[in-house]
This record gives sequence, structure tokens and C-alpha cells, in this order.
Amino acid sequence: MVYTKPWVVDLILNLVGYTSDQPLNERLVVEPAAGEGSFLLPLVRRLIESCRRRAVPIVTCLSSVVAYEVDDASAALARAALVDLLCLQGTNLCDSELLADSWVRTGDYLMEAGDLAGRADYVVGNPPYIRLEDLERGGAMYRAAYPTMVGRADIYIAFFEAALRHLRPGGACGYICADRWMLNQYGAELRRFITKRFNVEAVIQMHHAAAFDVEVSAYPAVTVIRNAEQGPVVVATLDPNAEKIGAAALAPMLLSSSIGLMGQIRGRWWNRRG
Repeated sequence: MVYTKPWVVDLILNLVGYTSDQPLNERLVVEPAAGEGSFLLPLVRRLIESCRRRAVPIVTCLSSVVAYEVDDASAALARAALVDLLCLQGTNLCDSELLADSWVRTGDYLMEAGDLAGRADYVVGNPPYIRLEDLERGGAMYRAAYPTMVGRADIYIAFFEAALRHLRPGGACGYICADRWMLNQYGAELRRFITKRFNVEAVIQMHHAAAFDVEVSAYPAVTVIRNAEQGPVVVATLDPNAEKIGAAALAPMLLSSSIGLMGQIRGRWWNRRG
């Protein structure tokens, strides 16, 4: 598995607005491919801090987080890490285990998360990169469930479609994954689906930034898409110095378009309606 570096996780959480100054106990955040907790642990830290600011018991947040993980062992590790985090933050063991068990679901997000339709305020993560022909099972099932999966599409196309279907009005999806779908033929249906209904808020190209714990050649980009009418789009390219700048400084710089690393990405497809 390839895990996302903490600064990138923090950047995505900042860009979608999942910040501790918000009443996060009243919101629903979804992590579709939790792994061992690269996104899950940082977002729960923010939830804990938000609850503290409002004197809200964390145990009341059983429905504030939904994380899916298809691998039993990874899901167990994510739950154990959550229990450790919650206990360190002062939650008793019984409540910590209750929360971890409630938050982490062992299962296939693409096929088992239909109950989330129209409910999520945030969907964040690093969806898996697997071409359909490389799947041991389920390729035809995914194609049938997700019409945007055409041609030689990667499974992350379905993760985008699922996330967007799960957003409530005003909700935001923030993913880091390969950006080839913005340019290639297999991304055409996803681009069409997005331009009909959603707001592409930010496209942050990270081909040369250290986004993962190992070096990958996947042409990564952070993409933020909101369930709203299309407005101005932040388009930026981050270089290897981005990690040193840090998420806390990068997010406001990007959102104000004051960053000195602005770049161009071909095909402003989000302006093409219909």
C-alpha cells in the first residue's frame, strides 16, 4: 500500500473545510479507503479538538465518521490506532472501542455504502489505483454500478462517482489520486458527470511534490469538488518545496491565489457544460 504523507492529508482537510473551528460533531465525514488510518487519524484529531471547543462529549459522535476498508487486517489496525488515539486524548477505553467500531466498517465502499447517498458533508482520501482488468473480482459489477467507468478506466473513477453521489448540497470531496482522468478518454464520462452537477473548486498538481511515503509515478493531484454551482477554480502546481511550506500555510495561499507556484493544467474541462 502507498500511504499519503501527513502534510498532504492536512492540506486536503483544510481545503475542504474540515477544520476544528467548525461544529464537526454535527457533520459527516467519509473515508472510502481507510487503510491503516492515514486520513482517519488526522481527521479524528480535528473532531476531538472541535468537540473540546464546544464542550461536546466525543462519545456523542458515533455518526460523525464513516470509514470503509476492504481488508480485514488493515481495518483492525485502523480501529486499534483509533482506540490508542482516543485513549491518549482522555476518552475511556470502553467509549474508545465503541467509537472505533462504529466509525470503521470492513467492506467495499463502492458496493456497500448506498446508505450514504446525499448525506456526507465531506468525502476525503486516497482512492486505490487499480485498472479494471487487473481486478481479481468485481470488474463487471463495478462497471454496472458506476456508469462513468468506461474504456480502460481505473477503479478510482468509481470512487469519484460514488463520493459525489454521497455529498449533500454544499458538501465537498477532496481526493489525492492520479490526474490522468482529466486528460484521457476513459475520464470523459466522469468529466461530463461532474460538469453537469458539481463545482470543481481546486486542482493542485503534485507531480513533483513528495505526496506519498514512497516514490510513485502516478501523476498525482489533489482535486476538490463541491456539490454546488461552478465558480472560480484554484489551479496550482506544487514543487518539491511544498512540504517545507506546510499545509497550514499552503491552504490559505492557494485559496487566495497568492501562491507563487501557480501553474497551468491542460484542458479546462470544468467550464464545459452539457
